[in-house]
Amino acid sequence: MKPEKGKDMIITGPVKITHASGLELLNKAFDGFEAEKPVKQAISVRILRRKKGYYVQFFLHLPKPEGWSTSSFEGAIGLDFNADHIALCETDRGGNIIYAKKFSLSGLSRKNHNYNRGITQMMAAIKEIAAEARFKGKDLVIEDLDFSKKKSDLQKNRNYNRMITRLAYGQYTEAVKRRCFKDNVELKIVDPAYTSKEAQKTVCREHGINIHLGAACLIARRGLGLF
Repeated sequence: MKPEKGKDMIITGPVKITHASGLELLNKAFDGFEAEKPVKQAISVRILRRKKGYYVQFFLHLPKPEGWSTSSFEGAIGLDFNADHIALCETDRGGNIIYAKKFSLSGLSRKNHNYNRGITQMMAAIKEIAAEARFKGKDLVIEDLDFSKKKSDLQKNRNYNRMITRLAYGQYTEAVKRRCFKDNVELKIVDPAYTSKEAQKTVCREHGINIHLGAACLIARRGLGLF
């Protein structure tokens, strides 16, 4: 909030912590002066304004669970699954785009349709993506698609694309889960609501990228709790 006449504005009130991850460590950090072994670390705080009110985010270093090699502390990698490709966008911890690219699934396209070849391409892409996420040390974020709500972003061949996407998405989701478990990559599954619509109005215009890469960016941001 902007200060008036150079004075700081102070907001006071109770904070209800609803996210379970790191809650115990956060409590120890707040109560550090009373604990036998105080937790000494800096805690960053961000106040976000949403339609339902104001939210407070606390950032602190969490110890990595044994066997896992990624986190969302430095950013995330979002994936947007489509009828003929997977769009990927890597962001930093603030949700800013580092880079974006797509993995072609030509076997699932209408022009070069070969469903088995398309699934093979999809498996290879997922393997490469998971390896990249582990190398970067960043979590993967995908959508929990509800086809009754999510409309196809493609205007041509809409019925075909929706059919192929519905058939392949189940295999895609399970393949991502298995690969992330095998490669020790943390996977977050988020609500898909309004990703494409908001991407078109924001990141697509700002960065000159197509709607699918924009959606992948917002999926990553949603995994970070920024959208």
